[in-house]
Amino acid sequence: MKRAIEKKKALQKPELPPIPDDPVVFAREFFGVKATKYQRKLAEAFTKPFLTIVVRWCRQSGKSYWVAILLIWYALKHANVEIGIVGPSLRQAKLYTQRINGLLSKISPGYYERPFRKTMVRFSNLALIQAFPNNPETIRGHTLDAVCWTEMNFTADDLDMYDAISYAMATTNGIFIGESTPWSRNHLFYRMFTDDEAYPVSEVFRSHVSWRDAQKPKGPVDPKFVERKRRETSSDPSRWQREMEAEWAEDEDLYFPLDLASNCIGTEKNIGQDLEYIPEELIFTSAVS
Repeated sequence: MKRAIEKKKALQKPELPPIPDDPVVFAREFFGVKATKYQRKLAEAFTKPFLTIVVRWCRQSGKSYWVAILLIWYALKHANVEIGIVGPSLRQAKLYTQRINGLLSKISPGYYERPFRKTMVRFSNLALIQAFPNNPETIRGHTLDAVCWTEMNFTADDLDMYDAISYAMATTNGIFIGESTPWSRNHLFYRMFTDDEAYPVSEVFRSHVSWRDAQKPKGPVDPKFVERKRRETSSDPSRWQREMEAEWAEDEDLYFPLDLASNCIGTEKNIGQDLEYIPEELIFTSAVS
């Protein structure tokens, strides 16, 4: 009898620590991450919550990493929710799920299902994070509780995509996060930062972080990296302005307007297949000599 009781106890799953109410505490206790000042502000907006959040941070400031932690926290705190991730391509959206899987591998597997998948993350409380291709039709029909739109300013068909996302969250009062480095002004991402009438500050949380905010000791960016990028982009100040200042740059001197370049990226919607995501630094934007 005693042996049977001991065997039963051994087969029982250990009780998991509860998920903290504060995602900043969650990040510290579960991943050993000490949030920066700007990351704490974003977490506060996420839990308040603002239903629309736009994030414009410089390169290497921890944007995607921190948003991934927030999405994990949200999924673990809310059973049965469905969270969508969209981007310029399915490959870019899948990078988010890979980042989330990498984070989850550091904590108890009792919180999530294994094996890890490329396009979705399933949690033990039946919450789901799923990557979608850049095609509004794939969003329609889903009921989403939160959506992360990664590299939003680089995504073609922005209005169609946003409409599909909005209607998918119409019954859930879901949270929308659009994050990106600046690219074209002719885009919804730019309007969300500048149009106070359509997107009032009382409803939309805007987070802007430049290299000054993210440089050590305030953030993770190494001063040597900043100086190297300053030197490398000295002949192309617009690139420095976009990537390190996280500001929109003028494009009058370019061969092609930035929004035209973005609209030429092949997606599942416009050519029937999802092409590889092209990083900004590989897109030809040299000035006319």
